[in-house]
Amino acid sequence: MKKNIYYLVFISLFLFMSCDHDESANFEIEVKRLDTIYTTDPFNASYDDYADEYGYFWEVYSQNVIFLPAESFADSLSAFQQEQDFAKPYQDVINQYQDFSSHHKKLSRAFYHYYMAFLNKTIPTIVTFFGGFNYIAIATDSSLGIGLEMFLGNDNYYSNLIHKFPKYMHHQFQSEYLTSVAVNGWLEAEFPAPFDDFLTQMIHYGKIKYALNEFLVDAPHHITMGFTQKQMEWCENSEFSIWKFFIEEGLLYTKDQFMISKYMNPAPYSKGMPHESPGQVAVWVGWNIVNEFMQNNTEVTISELFQIKDAQYILNQSKYKP
Repeated sequence: MKKNIYYLVFISLFLFMSCDHDESANFEIEVKRLDTIYTTDPFNASYDDYADEYGYFWEVYSQNVIFLPAESFADSLSAFQQEQDFAKPYQDVINQYQDFSSHHKKLSRAFYHYYMAFLNKTIPTIVTFFGGFNYIAIATDSSLGIGLEMFLGNDNYYSNLIHKFPKYMHHQFQSEYLTSVAVNGWLEAEFPAPFDDFLTQMIHYGKIKYALNEFLVDAPHHITMGFTQKQMEWCENSEFSIWKFFIEEGLLYTKDQFMISKYMNPAPYSKGMPHESPGQVAVWVGWNIVNEFMQNNTEVTISELFQIKDAQYILNQSKYKP
């Protein structure tokens, strides 16, 4: 059983691109609404019933998200429900997400294509939860949790949480980012990043963004990248300069993980680049390299792509020239 918590695809390319939309429309993943626990009568609720229904995800939620120990479950749940700071955002969650059908449809489409690509991979149950602004998404062994209060689009909530979720992340806390952020979280949990050099990690994350962009999530590229529209435009206008910077700074083959993190991880901007640049600019470059590799190697399936561990081979075969 996979115990890590993520904070915060033998089908050919042709078959993916020509897939009948009706097939994905008939595929529906299970969604469980754990967010309703906020209004459940705590003295008529059973800790064991929740444990039976949600399995390992309940263990994660009740220990790491909202502390609800079995021995004092009713009192702890009651105290959580009476927290004054949560009343307004929970009402906003109800107003915005009581009807979850549009997001359910998008997530079902994403995991239909995920299933068609990776037949031996688990299709998660989606668990929506209200977590008191503690987590954005949680991937466990068979569940993908989504903290709905993290997608309200109301910066009045998030401006008080900059110690936990910095300002440069706030543009993603809108409903149009929900599917992309959640599915990205699942992919990064299912395909952990290799502890290797800059190029290897850049190509790895590029594969994930390629899967999101090309097959799983029907959204503008800046959303699947986790960028703003302006950040995406900056990258597109600066592609040559970004690649030149990586080469001149000797970054491609460095194994300095601290230096690598400056271009792979979320940040207000990428070190050594203008403040208009987004963090994770190397992930964007990785996506472009993988995209060109797949265009030049159309016989490679998405599952085979993820099996190729030689990042230098992908770079060479991509013929990437920004």
